[in-house]
Amino acid sequence: MGIGISEVTALSDAETAANDILNKNNTDSKTLVVYFSRTGENYNVGNVEVGNTAMVASYIKEYLKADSFEIVPIDKYPDNYDKCTELAQKEKDDNARPKITGKIDNFDSYDTVFVGYPIWWGDLPMIMYTFMEEYDFNGKKIIPFNTHEGSGDSGTYQTIQEKLPNADVNTKGLALEGKVARSDDGKQQTIDWLKGLGY
Repeated sequence: MGIGISEVTALSDAETAANDILNKNNTDSKTLVVYFSRTGENYNVGNVEVGNTAMVASYIKEYLKADSFEIVPIDKYPDNYDKCTELAQKEKDDNARPKITGKIDNFDSYDTVFVGYPIWWGDLPMIMYTFMEEYDFNGKKIIPFNTHEGSGDSGTYQTIQEKLPNADVNTKGLALEGKVARSDDGKQQTIDWLKGLGY
């Protein structure tokens, strides 16, 4: 049975597995997976309890035995897809910096940071700029990944490189469509990408 866009669903097995992975951190890892991912009504996948980008973050975290941190806005984005896109457009027009709940206290202890996000209006969500401006990335290896609905990475890997000039940004990121990100194929593509990066 498919997921209707207006249905509110319980966690699927894949979402439950992703949640379990994302909610447990190791204490000695030098790798951090940071991600912003929206739940609720998502384009082409229906109502979800675990966002598309969070699914990819869980694959990376599990494979690398890394730590993770979810970027959660203080003011939650609307569950309704159209309302969320309207707000995202306004934030982009205003060059807004939405505030984030919580902090990464031990950010300095990580050598490598995977940074994940959806593409919103051909750009990073504005909350990702908030994140990049709140921490010192000097000397860190940054590896971006994103989910999208046909726009690939929209040049955002280059944007991150320009935003973090003192970091080592790998512009060979991973871009997966939302539906693919939620599938076994998406998980395998993520692992293959990590192997291609030397992990």
